[in-house]
Amino acid sequence: MVIPPAGMAIAALTGMLWILWSDSVRARRSTPLLYALRVALYLIVAAILVLNRIRYPSYFSPAATLLVVLAVMVGLFGAVWFARRLVAGGRA
Repeated sequence: MVIPPAGMAIAALTGMLWILWSDSVRARRSTPLLYALRVALYLIVAAILVLNRIRYPSYFSPAATLLVVLAVMVGLFGAVWFARRLVAGGRA
């Protein structure tokens, strides 16, 4: 069974937003390695969504394309968020 493009974008959004939320409410900071992995994860997920949209345009409805754009924006925001936390080290 194949996940439709809209379902994949919704799943990516759910996971990325949950990770962002859980990091924002956490009292203790995570290790720098975990922040680096999160930056990589967010960028990889955003790239896969864009690659699928470019490679298989006929699978994407306008609504699915909108969800992919939203998920990519959240992915880029999350990568910047965690990169700033990684660079800040013990200061933030």
